[in-house]
Amino acid sequence: MSVFESVADAIGNTPIVKMKRFGGQHKHSLWGKLEYLNPGGSVKDRIAKNMIEQAERSGQLKPGMTIIEATAGNTGIGLAMVAALKGYKLIAIVSQKVSQDKVKLLKTLGAEIVITPTGKKMGDPDHFLSIARRLTRERDGWFVDQFYNPDNVQVHYNVTGPEIWEQTEGELDAIVAGAGTGGTLSGAGKFLKEKKPSVKVILADPVGSILADLYDEEKTTPGQYVVEGIGQDFLPGNFHKDVVDFAIRVTDEQSVQAAYDLMKLEGIFGGSSSGCIAAAAAAYCVGLEGGGKNVLAILPDGGRGYMSTIYDDTWMQEKFPNSKFTR
Repeated sequence: MSVFESVADAIGNTPIVKMKRFGGQHKHSLWGKLEYLNPGGSVKDRIAKNMIEQAERSGQLKPGMTIIEATAGNTGIGLAMVAALKGYKLIAIVSQKVSQDKVKLLKTLGAEIVITPTGKKMGDPDHFLSIARRLTRERDGWFVDQFYNPDNVQVHYNVTGPEIWEQTEGELDAIVAGAGTGGTLSGAGKFLKEKKPSVKVILADPVGSILADLYDEEKTTPGQYVVEGIGQDFLPGNFHKDVVDFAIRVTDEQSVQAAYDLMKLEGIFGGSSSGCIAAAAAAYCVGLEGGGKNVLAILPDGGRGYMSTIYDDTWMQEKFPNSKFTR
């Protein structure tokens, strides 16, 4: 048993498990890092804690100030947890796409919620980043700015990467991660490549996101997709594409089915982003020549935030009326 001074100290050191049945036929070892076992339920707990602590150290965040952030939900949940611990108020700006489960949880954790329309382009006054910046000026708050805040990437370079290296004892050949802000992939990927240059960093990107197209230097138009938390309609400053070796595009249908298969075959209850990343990791293993490689999928969050979406039959029928899924 580990004993901590606070819930924030319990963030990190999430387990890695071998996925023996998921992923089809291949000759490699596929592993999953279960980031949903962080106290707030996702990998975003790591950056929430670090960005707040670094802002306190630098004097940007002072007692009594309000924390303001544009979020797909999970960063907001992590921030709300740490803000409650430290006595700050949080305003979370989320789009209509975010599941009601996450919105309810944010409210329960004490956050003020501002819901914005989906489909707004970067720079539009109604884009969630524009609203976050405006509210920061109006409320004299501290804007977390996870998409450009370097403390996001830094915690994954300083903590997540070394954690993976130690857990795998260096016997790692590839990591597969999504990119919402780009922090996990950029930070952990950079560290692991420095430790072992042969390690491959694979971007799992939902179809409709522009990040895989930007990596492949293709012209792109952002589209709609149901996967939450990864993918993007603009290029975040924390997405360092020079770290990426390969990009795999995953459809919504593939992501959802993979989430179902994770539960059915491995007992891993993941969200839509975990399904997307797991599907990409499996595809990478199937296409990888030879055998005996260790491929790690970083599974960012769990399924409890999606009970009103991908795990709700009515919602699924509305979104995918012509698709058949097996659970």
